[in-house]
Amino acid sequence: MISYAQALRRARAAKSDWNSEERISKATITWADAEWEYEVEVENEDMTDSEFKAWVKENAEDFAKEAATEEGTTARALAWMYPIYVVMSAVCAYICYPDRRELSWILVVLLGASDAGMWLLV
Repeated sequence: MISYAQALRRARAAKSDWNSEERISKATITWADAEWEYEVEVENEDMTDSEFKAWVKENAEDFAKEAATEEGTTARALAWMYPIYVVMSAVCAYICYPDRRELSWILVVLLGASDAGMWLLV
């Protein structure tokens, strides 16, 4: 049961259910360095708002650094391997063009799609 003052305050805030209590369900932490920007979502597991805010402030840097190392290594590895993929796809398309033109064009289309994906990644 809530007090009259709390009910009045919630009614003035246009809440439909006066007895309901809203809590922060998750927080999004954004970490940016010179090359990349990372986002981490942290969910609230039965903590009050003040406890959750304090916990996020205390651990935000650790969460962001952990996400940066997880995401950054994959993206950087793909960026380093991409030129090798382009050259190998072009060579395969060139070799198979005289005998299997459809396969050659499929390789060219896949190369274009991966190029668009790399532009979005980087």
